[in-house]
Amino acid sequence: MTDQDLKPLFAAAAANLVYNAPLSEERVADLVRRLAPAGSDRRVLDLGCGSGELLRRLCRAHGIGGDGVEYDPAIAERARAAEVGLDQVTFHTADATTWTQPADVVVNVGGSHIWDGTAPALAALHRLTTPGGRLLFGEGFYRTEPTGQVREAFGDLPDLAGLARMAVAAGFRPLHIAESTLAEWDDFESDWRAGIELVGTPQARAFADQRREEYLGGYRGVLGFAWLILLPA
Repeated sequence: MTDQDLKPLFAAAAANLVYNAPLSEERVADLVRRLAPAGSDRRVLDLGCGSGELLRRLCRAHGIGGDGVEYDPAIAERARAAEVGLDQVTFHTADATTWTQPADVVVNVGGSHIWDGTAPALAALHRLTTPGGRLLFGEGFYRTEPTGQVREAFGDLPDLAGLARMAVAAGFRPLHIAESTLAEWDDFESDWRAGIELVGTPQARAFADQRREEYLGGYRGVLGFAWLILLPA
């Protein structure tokens, strides 16, 4: 299938997710609690915000404003459509690498590719996190040694200890480090595939079959997803 064929299938998968990451409601509640800013005049910045649900949860919980930056116009419009009753949140259709205004709470979940990798992403995010602020960084890592096929698909990711060392090298101090559970992964992958299954075409079902085999027979339990709350040093 060409990239043009895949684009509507990826859109259907994303539309069936609340969070485009292996993330449970219990973890969301814990992260929102841990990211509580010191003062109602603070602001949240979510770079690569997708549908913006995590940003909205943070702003509602703490009564603060925020900005979501999303490159894809269709996804950004979906985020705006869900904005009802939350005037203090603004969604911007823009390239996150061009954003220059720092914030007190910065969020980047599964978006290091925006800066072409983990190390440059952490360097850019350090510049955008105010002194005394917090960065929530969600990033993939290898829990166990991957096969060549898995490594080819996901690249040369560090292990969890290596990811923490990269954060420190970028000028952060880790306040909280955790990883998504296998149950969170299973729910995420199932919901992602379900969005494609609901398209109902033979092409969509073939793609869903491929993704299921890749996950269950390849990266399940191998690819991890880390949640780091980081303080600029």
